Amino acid sequence: MKRTALTVALGLLGLIGGHSLAHAQAVYPEKSLQLIVPFPPGGASDVVARIIGSELETRLGKPVIIINRPGGGTTIAAKEVARAAPDGYTLFFSSNSSFTLPAAVKESVPYDAAKDFEPLGQVGKITLALVTYKDNPIKDVAALVTEAKANPDKLSLASFGVATVSHFAGELFKSDAGIRMVHLPYKGSAPAMNDLIGKHIQYHVDTVIAVKPQIEAGTVTVLAVFSAKRTPFLPDVPTLAELGYGNIDFASWGAVVAPKGLPPAVRDKLTATLEEAINSPSVAERFAAVGFEPGFKRYSDWTSAIGKETAEMKEIAQKAGIKEE
Repeated sequence: MKRTALTVALGLLGLIGGHSLAHAQAVYPEKSLQLIVPFPPGGASDVVARIIGSELETRLGKPVIIINRPGGGTTIAAKEVARAAPDGYTLFFSSNSSFTLPAAVKESVPYDAAKDFEPLGQVGKITLALVTYKDNPIKDVAALVTEAKANPDKLSLASFGVATVSHFAGELFKSDAGIRMVHLPYKGSAPAMNDLIGKHIQYHVDTVIAVKPQIEAGTVTVLAVFSAKRTPFLPDVPTLAELGYGNIDFASWGAVVAPKGLPPAVRDKLTATLEEAINSPSVAERFAAVGFEPGFKRYSDWTSAIGKETAEMKEIAQKAGIKEE
């Protein structure tokens, strides 16, 4: 009799414990979340992160606080997230600037992008464009390549920083076209664009977000974009692939991740919520206003995807001599 009573009691405790666990997972989130961004306020990534944060907040019913942690080429913020508790309350929005480029150029990175994060999904991309100042007589890709081949290292090609997506894209273009141009790295998009408009540099690789206002102002000419397909934000601009310069599809893609070890129920809820947000017409409209192309993608194998792209970036870096500053 005693054994039967004990068995019943233990069974009830198990049911209660199971119910408590299920209830805890069902009510997630119980408090505010933080979405960490490895860039300063006001930039393209920060704007996109705030749109994502507001949409998650609406759907989850809890505040989503944006925390900017710039520095270290995005590695400071990434390291902080990698070491945070995997409880669903710390999220990270970043791009290949955090997940694949650092390991391609640095001898040591304070986290393993392929193993330390739980991917919730890729949310879209920012297309890169090759631009020059408005009245440059050499203003199409064919003429640029011809001139660069005739006069190696005479023309300049700027980026918005060493080992950034802008730098990698420029080196990929030069390699595919078989040309040599002088790389001029800047500390950000704005100073590079100002010098381009002022004709202090000849060519520059920047995001569509930075380029589009200058097109509307009539200060720059866009030669081509680095995407596989034409971007809806510049539909009349050809891709480099269309022009015969390799199958270049290189963009600044963005993803939301969490620390590795996230409970499956929490991960699934966050992923489903994020997917719903990114696929909503309201987000598409808000993204369009800043030049970000939405496109939700679940990762079936984050480790392999990050490893593959990192290896590709290492190859570009080694060939072009890209090293950390």
